[in-house]
Amino acid sequence: MNKSVKRGFTLIELLVVIAIIAILAAILFPVFARARENARRSSCQSNLKQIALGVFMYNQDYDEKLPNYKVNTFATATSTNPSGWVDALQPYLKSTQIFQCPSESAGPDLSSMSGKYSDYWINGNATGKSDASFDAPAVTVLLGDGGSAAATTESATDGYIGSTRFYSVGSGLTCSASLVNQPASLPAGGAHRHLTGANIAFADGHVKWEKGVSDTSNVSAAVKNECTGTDRGVPTFRIAASDLTS
Repeated sequence: MNKSVKRGFTLIELLVVIAIIAILAAILFPVFARARENARRSSCQSNLKQIALGVFMYNQDYDEKLPNYKVNTFATATSTNPSGWVDALQPYLKSTQIFQCPSESAGPDLSSMSGKYSDYWINGNATGKSDASFDAPAVTVLLGDGGSAAATTESATDGYIGSTRFYSVGSGLTCSASLVNQPASLPAGGAHRHLTGANIAFADGHVKWEKGVSDTSNVSAAVKNECTGTDRGVPTFRIAASDLTS
């Protein structure tokens, strides 16, 4: 009577199986990582949409004017009375977590003026302006991805003060011809946060992912330089065609 012989895996067979698993892992892991980042990007877009709605609610209560990016100066602001644009929206949003981008690892810190309060910035050219000032809200940048790095002094050129609860961009409306229609720099390190791009909320309320320039600079390929007027029909920090000056 023949006895059955149990045969195990050879070393070569085992190595082939391990190699196949390694190849599948190398293919699938980046796909999973991209899927997770897409989910975080969608969550971030939801945050920006809700913040934009908060801006519009504020707008209705204050003579159709957007909140100023600051009320207090850095010297007089405190952690309990900073009076920046983020704080102005709190009666409408009733949340600080909404200002936390899921792709930004540092959580909100309200303990001091140098705390990391907001991962988003607001367009300084738009703050304090009335609805009538916007002639093309669909292309006017209102909010966008930014960082949590805190400032310690007030800057007249960048328009930010204290912590990122005050972040804004754009201080002047003058430009040179060489800057017209050039890709714009985004503040606070957000241009490449989500899959080499950034989420942008526009003055009409829609939110869109815009691709950054494919280098290490914090520049958006879609958003154009501040000296680009809205009559060009491209995303810009300008709020009206008349803003284009030379």
